[in-house]
Amino acid sequence: MRIAVLGRRKEPLDRVAGQVGGMAIAADASRTDDMRAAVALIAERFGGLDALIANAGGHGIGAARETDDAAWRDARVANLDSAFVAAREVLPLLLERRGSIVFVSSIAALGAPPEVCGYTTFKHAVIGLTRSLARDYGPAGVRVNAVCPGWVRTPMSDEEMQPLMRVRGITLDQAYEHVTADAPLRRPASAEEIASVCRFLISPEASIVTGAVIVADGGSTIVDVGTLALSR
Repeated sequence: MRIAVLGRRKEPLDRVAGQVGGMAIAADASRTDDMRAAVALIAERFGGLDALIANAGGHGIGAARETDDAAWRDARVANLDSAFVAAREVLPLLLERRGSIVFVSSIAALGAPPEVCGYTTFKHAVIGLTRSLARDYGPAGVRVNAVCPGWVRTPMSDEEMQPLMRVRGITLDQAYEHVTADAPLRRPASAEEIASVCRFLISPEASIVTGAVIVADGGSTIVDVGTLALSR
């Protein structure tokens, strides 16, 4: 398998590319010129493209009244524009090979966490983008799906645990235990577990799957919050 890893930050980009034996491309997925140059390089180096996994995201913290125009724009660019522009620019290559797209959304696309207005709104929009592309390009053989992770142990999530750790005087491991205490599996996912779901969706084993939203959250979103008190 030949892999191109695209990102804005050179150090983590080179590290990941080295780990997977891939080609690193420094680019911003939300910028059309960057993506067109990246697609041209991929076509030249690999001769085509079979799949896109669009994993960019972030920003959008704060309730609506605390979200100014710049913060709203940043949330849209990070979570929706990056997905849309990347998909639009790779579609010509995917159409040639009847390839597939996986968007990494979030369980914030299925509900509403507190005080993350921009993130929640644009992760919801990624589901709409998934369904639109699946509907329009399915007749040409292109499959498009979305993955909605819950808590995943990553450096970004570690940072999100810091306020909880300070308030409760607990360790990082204990913070993750706390935020997943009501999930049936009682733990966060690893990055490798989410990658495995993405790998399945771009594989021939998922050849009939398109327009799907796959939830990978340890069961968090199946819990009826109104009955939590009965299980304690």
